[in-house]
Amino acid sequence: MREKLLSQIESFEDLPTLPEIITEIMDIVQTEDFSIKDLKQVIEKDPTLTAKLLKIANTFYYNPYGSEITSTERAIMQLGTRNLLPIVFGLSLTHIFTIKGNNFNVKLFWIHAYTCAHIAKRISKYFSLPEPEAFTTGLLHDVGKIVLYKIIPKEYIKVIHLTEKENIPMYKAERRLFGLDHTEAGFLLLSRWRIPDIIKEPVKYHHEPEKAENYKELSALINIANIFARTSGQYFGKDTYGIDLEEAPGWKILKERAKVKNTEDILMPITDDVEEAIEFATIAWG
Repeated sequence: MREKLLSQIESFEDLPTLPEIITEIMDIVQTEDFSIKDLKQVIEKDPTLTAKLLKIANTFYYNPYGSEITSTERAIMQLGTRNLLPIVFGLSLTHIFTIKGNNFNVKLFWIHAYTCAHIAKRISKYFSLPEPEAFTTGLLHDVGKIVLYKIIPKEYIKVIHLTEKENIPMYKAERRLFGLDHTEAGFLLLSRWRIPDIIKEPVKYHHEPEKAENYKELSALINIANIFARTSGQYFGKDTYGIDLEEAPGWKILKERAKVKNTEDILMPITDDVEEAIEFATIAWG
């Protein structure tokens, strides 16, 4: 099953391509002499995205003093050029993955993804890890679930049932049934999209960050953020196995470099993270 599924992922034509506007922004921000005007010209090609970006820039999270932002240029300045690409990713992804039927709760899936992304961005400062990459990786960490569901929808329902029946994590159910899991499927999709390794590797190893070779700490961060998102109740899946952060592989890797030693200090603002994630999701869905 594994080899057949890998081949299907590589060749499946119905998997979405990365929106051109994202690839253009990726190319711009990788140059040394880009300007806000360069980014503005690309973003304004898409009026819907422009409107959503202005809404994000005017949220309390990014604009706590409430001075209304009405131009794309000011929105980019307010959000920050390093944060722009992750935000555009977040605003675009919900519309490039179309899911048919009611067996896959796509709304809850993206709420969990946005929650994980916001938590990862917030707690990255406690471990001196980059905020934009933390947000993007948190957003994309489970994208392989959609990949698997789109390719083998009937078989994937068995994963959901197995997690509920035996109360095991979805990635373990996937491995048992398919010989691979959503982390590997997501890694393959992101490779097709030419996403940098700093994002791809943590996506692949967010359940087992100790296996990461180059970005172990960021992989560990997403492991923790994913756990926090689960504790908030924003979780796609029916498994309810217990969560012990002190035993989480991500915490074991990061606790020595944490700027706080009490996990409660990191966990306490999680309600704000969820509210910000839901507001972001609402804007993204338009």
